[in-house]
Amino acid sequence: MIQESVYRFFEQAWLSFRATFGWIEPKIYLFVKIINPMFQMIFFCLLAKYCYNTDDLSHWVIGNSFLLCIYNSVFGVGSIFMVERFMGTLKMIIASPENKFVAFFQRGFVHIMDSLITVTLGLIIGAIIFNVSFANVNIILFIIVTIIAMFSAVCFGLFIGSFGLITSQMNLIMNISAMILMALSGVNFSINILPKVVQKISYCLPITRSMKAADLLLIGNNDMKIYRLMGEEIILGLLYVVMGYIFMKVTERIAKKRASLDFY
Repeated sequence: MIQESVYRFFEQAWLSFRATFGWIEPKIYLFVKIINPMFQMIFFCLLAKYCYNTDDLSHWVIGNSFLLCIYNSVFGVGSIFMVERFMGTLKMIIASPENKFVAFFQRGFVHIMDSLITVTLGLIIGAIIFNVSFANVNIILFIIVTIIAMFSAVCFGLFIGSFGLITSQMNLIMNISAMILMALSGVNFSINILPKVVQKISYCLPITRSMKAADLLLIGNNDMKIYRLMGEEIILGLLYVVMGYIFMKVTERIAKKRASLDFY
C-alpha cells in the first residue's frame, strides 16, 4: 500500500510537470532553460566584476547560479493553477477525493530536480568562465545546501501559484516575485546596504540563507552556523507550503461559493 502511494506520488508529480512544460521541445528547452539562464548569470557576474572592481567572482557565480531556479520555482510552479484553470482541469482537482496537501506539494516536486540541473550547469559554466575554485569547499555539504535552496524556492513558487485561484494577473505577480528575488536575496549586492525594513523582507525570502551558507562554505568554514542557516531555510520553505495550502483552501471555498472555478 505504501509502495503504491509512493509510486502514485511520483507519477502524478511527473505528469504535473509535463502538463506545465509539455509544450517545450528539446530545442526550445535548450534556449529557455539553458542558454538564456546562462547568459543571465554571465551578465550579472560581469556587471559585478566592473561595479565592485574585483576578479574574485565566486559569490556572484554561486548566487546567480542559485537564482537560475527562478525559471522553475516562480514561472514553472507559479503558473500551475493558472494552467489548470486554462485547461479546464482545475475543477477536477478540487473535486478529487485525493489528499489536497499531497496534490498541492507534488506539483512542485519535479521542479526541484529540474532546478538542480539548471543550477548545476550554471555553477560549472560559471566556474570555467570566471575561474572559480571549489577546492576548499565541502562538496557534499554544498550539494545539500543547493538542494535545500531549490526546495525553499519551489515552496515559495507554490505559495505564489496559489494566487492563481483568485486572479488573472499571474504573469505580473510572477515577474514581480522574480525581480524581488533578484534584488533582495543578497546575491548581487549585500543585504546590509538595504534599509532596515527591506532587510526584514529579505530574510523572509528563499535563497537568502542558502546564499550565506554557500559563502561560508566557499571560505572553508564548516561551523554550526551553516547548519543553522540550512535549518532556517528548510523551515521557511515549509512555512511557504503551509501558507500556500491554507490560502488555496480559503480561495477554493470562495470560488465554490461564487461558482468561479472556471473563470475569474
